[in-house]
Amino acid sequence: MLPVLECDDVTDKEGGRHYWVFNVNLRDGRFKVLDSNRTLDNIELMTTASTIAWAVRQLWRKHYPKFSIEHFQIIDIDVHKQLGNNECGLFALLNATEWNDSQLPNYEPKEVLNIRKKLAYDWVISVHNTAPWRKLLRYDKD
Repeated sequence: MLPVLECDDVTDKEGGRHYWVFNVNLRDGRFKVLDSNRTLDNIELMTTASTIAWAVRQLWRKHYPKFSIEHFQIIDIDVHKQLGNNECGLFALLNATEWNDSQLPNYEPKEVLNIRKKLAYDWVISVHNTAPWRKLLRYDKD
């Protein structure tokens, strides 16, 4: 899984960025695109996916010359589509971590707010989080 941050509009200094996931599936012999906003019918997405596939093939030839991936095709995975304009990062994260190549992640686009809350909570209380989050969030009462 490769997370992609694509600049949709190079003239837009404040935004115009979009997250999606590029998957190299060795078992099935395919490159798979998981985009919550577009399909491969979109010329910009297809161009970017083709560029990434070209780069992966170049690196693969250099490091794994005994196994060819030249025949891999780029296919679109029909993932859940985002409802708003600023949800692509969350959808990319869920697609990258929850998609198992046979079933889509078990969530609905309308659940985005609750998913954000749950992820934030999980990250804050994680044993791996060593930041003084109680102090930062002013959680402790004096």
